[in-house]
Amino acid sequence: MAAPMAQTGSVHTSSKNADKKTKTCKSRRETAVQGTNDSSIVSKCSMAAVGYFSDPYLHCFVSKTTRRSPLIHRGYYIRAKAVDFFLKKFLTSYPEKNQIVSLGAGFDSTYFRLRSEGVLSSTLFYEIDFPDVVQRKNSLIQNNKDLQKLIPGLQSQGEKGNPLIEINTEDYKLLGVDLTQLNTLEACLNLCGVDWDTPTLLLSECVMTYMTRRCSSAVVKWAGEAFSEAVFILYEQINPNDAFGKFMQKHFQLIGSPLKCINAFPTLWDQRDRFLKLGWSRSEAADMNYFYRELVPPDEHHRVESLEPFDEYEEWHLKCSHYMVVVASNASGFPSVLSDIGTPPETDSPGCLPVEWRAGCDLVKRFGHSSVMLRDVHSLVSFGGFGEEAGKHCRILDLTVTDIRTLQSYVVPVKVNPREVQVSRMHDQSILLRDGSVLLVGGRTSPIHMCTQVLKVEFFTKDPPSSALICTRCGFMAEDVCQHRENSSPQEDVCQHRENSSPQEQVFVEVSSVNSESDSFTNILCPSNSEIQGEHNTEISGDQRPSSRPHSVNSVNHRPSEISENRLMNSNNKCADNGACDRCACGGGLGEGAVRGDGGQGGQYSGVRFQEMKTSGDSPSPRWRHAAVLIHYEGRDLLYLHGGRTDKELALDDSYLLDTETFTWTKIEDKGPGRRQSHTASVWGDHVIIAGGMDQGLRPLDSVFMFSVHTRQHTLLQVHESLLPRYSHTAHVIDNQLILVGGVNVNHSVPGVAVIDIDSKKVREFSIPVEYGEQLLMLHKHTSCYLGNNRILVIGGGGNCFSFGTHLNCSPFEIDISQCFGEK
Repeated sequence: MAAPMAQTGSVHTSSKNADKKTKTCKSRRETAVQGTNDSSIVSKCSMAAVGYFSDPYLHCFVSKTTRRSPLIHRGYYIRAKAVDFFLKKFLTSYPEKNQIVSLGAGFDSTYFRLRSEGVLSSTLFYEIDFPDVVQRKNSLIQNNKDLQKLIPGLQSQGEKGNPLIEINTEDYKLLGVDLTQLNTLEACLNLCGVDWDTPTLLLSECVMTYMTRRCSSAVVKWAGEAFSEAVFILYEQINPNDAFGKFMQKHFQLIGSPLKCINAFPTLWDQRDRFLKLGWSRSEAADMNYFYRELVPPDEHHRVESLEPFDEYEEWHLKCSHYMVVVASNASGFPSVLSDIGTPPETDSPGCLPVEWRAGCDLVKRFGHSSVMLRDVHSLVSFGGFGEEAGKHCRILDLTVTDIRTLQSYVVPVKVNPREVQVSRMHDQSILLRDGSVLLVGGRTSPIHMCTQVLKVEFFTKDPPSSALICTRCGFMAEDVCQHRENSSPQEDVCQHRENSSPQEQVFVEVSSVNSESDSFTNILCPSNSEIQGEHNTEISGDQRPSSRPHSVNSVNHRPSEISENRLMNSNNKCADNGACDRCACGGGLGEGAVRGDGGQGGQYSGVRFQEMKTSGDSPSPRWRHAAVLIHYEGRDLLYLHGGRTDKELALDDSYLLDTETFTWTKIEDKGPGRRQSHTASVWGDHVIIAGGMDQGLRPLDSVFMFSVHTRQHTLLQVHESLLPRYSHTAHVIDNQLILVGGVNVNHSVPGVAVIDIDSKKVREFSIPVEYGEQLLMLHKHTSCYLGNNRILVIGGGGNCFSFGTHLNCSPFEIDISQCFGEK
């Protein structure tokens, strides 16, 4: 008998351990889901503190306030705005007697806000969440007099008659019930005096998506059957299968609260239809892009735009396309609010273009940068942007050069002070000039600091001496500096360009280079005189004023913020007295020991030099997210520039031509393309093609315009088929085909590659993969170049994905566009 008893005991023990393990796993999942409440309330509180949404009671549920990013503020603003809109619509539809049941309420303060506004005089308000959550919420309420005053009868309600009912007053009920236990929930509601026939609004904000399909559908079906006249407002995530959706899902998996229900109802149409199939008489759905565009008035748009600097519209539109609201009803008295979304759109893409990524190539991870092919036709240099540098996310100062033959990349360090030399830009345009140099036009260093310098960048392929200096006034490159320094005084550590020059009269900027024998750099820096200060409109405070002693900077361990004030060359590359240098024959020359950036014999570029170009004429205002391209016309190289945005205007409608010999701007009177930003400009013969972009109302555009450099007029290209609206894309003209690569829109079809036949005006849209290898692909805020042989090389791309983290494409990678040139 002993053996069977022992065996029985073993089974019993094993069963207990299994139950304990299962319970522990469930408890952990619940704790993780509850953690989303704690994070959410902090974000809501931060959003309200900035002024997006008025709620004076959010801070009562936050132990420590934290300032969130503008993108997170906007995400929680549109959520609060949508929920408030439908709550107010319900309350005005049933003014006499009604009920609100908040499912998974967490630390939401809606009851207290609406009560203080005086709109809940005829409302019974029920809040339901996990027992642990409501116990914590009750404790916060009991310790806050302002909250207590808004719950009449709170102090006189007596002891709890049921452990699951934390608060049970005449107007406010707080219940601790798991929503998967519907029988228990219904019993508790009965104990609280719920009226199943009174008009009732049920609210679920990002709650049922954490439940299984079976459990969430059970809640929807129960609510429709239990209440005779009910409205259900559901706010949660959708579109899990594109790159943003997969990134979003990964985030929730990492924090231990996976979106269990999102793949069961992935689209607006699935979410709408689930309610109809489960017994609701009417169901409407819309994403947050639609809600913001159609149901938030224009004056509110203007108010929101003015609250804080913001320039993450790609991520804002992507976030809003991945969150939606469903309004389901079996009540005849609740009006229809959202437009009919009809039937799901057909996916008739002619094909998906293959993406190839070479393993082992050096990664370039950034977005919002610019790229240009140098004159050697194999070196693609990328300027600025935001990305990953030394394992950290930051705005990029150093230049990255990618060899398009091998897809290997290397960094050309930039050792200038970014406060003086505006190299570290975002959303600028880089243009290759005839002499092999590159012009940087526009861009910003932050959403409130626009770049005012037009910079000319020259590249060197021959390593300067181990401690090379270049004069910012005339371009002379000093050699043998180390030997000179050993036997010199501080006064001699300057360029002897003129007789009787003083340390204050010359300023040196380092030629950024990595020497084969040493990684060290040497700068000889001198304070600027008043003439130079006036030229660059810069004041140098006492603690910024550099010493005339040599200053050594290690290229690995020192960043530009630690470097003393470096100066630009002046616009004409001349000495201060406008005479020729007696040592370097200054007149635009680079000086002995320097080589122009023409690629040489295929060697790597080892250094760069920056020169601020002084322009004249009808100079455009500083801007970013503009389009610019170089066009050759009647023996001249003209830079065409259109649109963009400023810190005040969301989209500009002006166009300019810059003569790159005289650096004179001419304003174009015709404003045909209208206001737009984040668009593209491409050369086709003696025309510039302007495609896509976003208008002043933040609506992506599908229009294409042609600018004739001969007539100085813009004309609309009337395409025959539908072109997906898009912005933040790239464009190329190949023969008579305009190729648009990637971008963002506010629809539910991610722009891939569009091909527009300029002659026939026909359009075809091709999709792109969501992933390449194990990498997600978000094809916006990238750059690209055409390699020939029907291949497009993409550098960078990605963005800050709401509160889920930052995604940076692993690049470079290639898109094979061979299918685009098949039979039409």
